[in-house]
Amino acid sequence: MKSRYFKMLHVCLALALLSLGVLSVPAAAQQTFTFTKVCVDYQVAEVHKADDTISSAEFLSEITLLADGRANGGWGLWEHDTPDALSLYRVTEGRLTSDRRTGPSFSFKAERLEPSPAKEITITLRPVPGQLPTGTVIFKVDGIQGVDDGPLSFKAEGKVHTGCIGSTSPCTNRLEFGFIRTPPQTVVIQTLQGNYSANVENVALVFSHDRAIGLLSLSGPDGTVHDLRVIGGDLFVPVAPHAGAIAGLIKSASPSVEDLPPVVMLITDQGFSIPGLSYDIISPQTGPAHFEVQGRFTGIALDHF
Repeated sequence: MKSRYFKMLHVCLALALLSLGVLSVPAAAQQTFTFTKVCVDYQVAEVHKADDTISSAEFLSEITLLADGRANGGWGLWEHDTPDALSLYRVTEGRLTSDRRTGPSFSFKAERLEPSPAKEITITLRPVPGQLPTGTVIFKVDGIQGVDDGPLSFKAEGKVHTGCIGSTSPCTNRLEFGFIRTPPQTVVIQTLQGNYSANVENVALVFSHDRAIGLLSLSGPDGTVHDLRVIGGDLFVPVAPHAGAIAGLIKSASPSVEDLPPVVMLITDQGFSIPGLSYDIISPQTGPAHFEVQGRFTGIALDHF
């Protein structure tokens, strides 16, 4: 049992060193082409629907656009007080147009990752004239609720970084992001106080710069289900000899208890030899824990030139 937590400590230490720059990808492996980065940090937005109703939602997006129309990234939307409210999408292509009257606008094609089945939508982003790149961006989203429900529209504070070259933050040239999908299942959770069976579900998009959005559902030893929202995270792609492995560090918190520190989890893809994901939890409330699940951590990268 102790060896498990020593292993978890070593993995977390390695990830901490990576975040401090001690471990890094060789410069030769980095891309140096020009691209545009559209980023919107985690925030609450007022969503206007086609039936003239208004709802509150949490939103996050990070999109990379190349001059030839290729695009990568995604966005997530948590609608409050709505069943099955979480929608996660992967952006596949896009274009930037300019109009003398309305100014520049972005149009992206995206396909839904969660919930399934997949569906394609169009996302239109129109920055308010005179406030690019740091001002308000108006997002007009077509089709998220289905063909018959019409478009959604909302405003969110975002940034558009044009002419990005290399890996200077926030114009990082890391053009991949992570999609975690752990379907509902029962697992054995190992803790210092003993083991117990729990129901687990985890779905999330993990970007760069501590950006992530998703759901973590986890039951405690007494059977109480805790639905936590993913509020931050980062993607970790190790170099050789561990190339091909993918890990993510995510933070989750209860939307109803804002003063508690978040639950931090390191999620590692165990590879083809041992299919599934390995979760190591660091919780100020319950202490460390470990469990393994059937699930996938997919790194979605833009094609190389």
